[in-house]
Amino acid sequence: AFARRRLAAIGLGIILIDFAVWLLGQGYSRNTIHQYTQAVEHFGFWRSRSYPSSRKVKRTEVDEFLFSHLPGCHCPVPAVRTFKTCRAALSRLMAMIDPVSGRSLKPPRSGSIGALIEDFDCHMQGACGMSTATRLYRRRYAREFLQWRFKRKRLDPGRLSFADFMGYVRIRAAELKPDACAVMIGSLRAFTRFMEFRGMCPVGLHNAWPSVAQWKKAPPSETLSRHQCRELTKTFDLGSAAGKRDHAIVSLMLELGLRCSEVAALRLEDIDWASGTVAVRQSKHRRERLLPMPHAVGSSISDYLQSGRPHSGARGLFLCHRIPAGDPVTPVRVRGAVRRAMARAGIAHGGTHLLRHTFATELHARGASLKQLSDLLGHQNLDTTAIYARVNLTRLRQVALPWPEASR
Repeated sequence: AFARRRLAAIGLGIILIDFAVWLLGQGYSRNTIHQYTQAVEHFGFWRSRSYPSSRKVKRTEVDEFLFSHLPGCHCPVPAVRTFKTCRAALSRLMAMIDPVSGRSLKPPRSGSIGALIEDFDCHMQGACGMSTATRLYRRRYAREFLQWRFKRKRLDPGRLSFADFMGYVRIRAAELKPDACAVMIGSLRAFTRFMEFRGMCPVGLHNAWPSVAQWKKAPPSETLSRHQCRELTKTFDLGSAAGKRDHAIVSLMLELGLRCSEVAALRLEDIDWASGTVAVRQSKHRRERLLPMPHAVGSSISDYLQSGRPHSGARGLFLCHRIPAGDPVTPVRVRGAVRRAMARAGIAHGGTHLLRHTFATELHARGASLKQLSDLLGHQNLDTTAIYARVNLTRLRQVALPWPEASR
């Protein structure tokens, strides 16, 4: 009776029951179904108070719940407050609602934050040709700033001033590392430039943004030693299908320096066994490049394709072995596989980009020029590649010869 009263109070009772049945049909475990339904129940509890007259679930409501309500949530138990769980649950809910409704979800209402962010995203993709990862970060910081600035007030970009942006940056910069702070400022600068282009805010606002210092004399990037690389490749269970897949993924990142997004985007036709090459077609800067396939990489991919890859009509090279089984992996799954392997190998520092840094630094130490490195890594600017040429004083001291005495 208590559960029925709870379902009736949130206004999503029937949808929540259908949602649980739909998840079960999709193959989700009962524990995951329990977590996701509780997350959706939390969303329904908030929605019934924030939008009591709303009849259909909208994407703008989901965004407001995730990015505005959750950070300061004080809802009573059993409210699920974990951002990742709530985001995953509501993503599955929207995926269920869309096909059931038989038509596309209602777009954000005109003049809302959601509509402005969606317009900004279309501009970045269509006019600027930005990658998915870049658009994700820029959307995130633009949305967070607007929600912080206007809160429950009416959205009015014409009232924005540089002091508003600086107030937000002072608060967020305290929580971010210098590189992340640079990404945030670059995202907000791009957002103000977009609003100026559309005539929404005062002209020249984007010119007032400061640049975050990128020190040319910063210490060399951290890399893995050869011993750590060997230990990392030994952590995989090559007797399991997922272990074969993850081993091939790490081999690609260690031997060719691929990004997570590039690994996830690889397709079966990108591997040319006759010529021994790997074609990277969906890169960060949309520059297609053809890379030689080392024997270790070819062997691990071949092993996965022959005895690990699930039967599926998908053309992605690497597929999911759990929910949603048979679908191509996402960059998030690639990142998770690498980080779990690094944890098993006892590598506590650095993220997945550490493998890319290791590949580039090792190749440069063997005599590869910056131009060759830039072509292999897919960089647009040699300055980006130059970080691998910084002098490592610790290694230099180990090989330096004593200074000869002056002859008399």
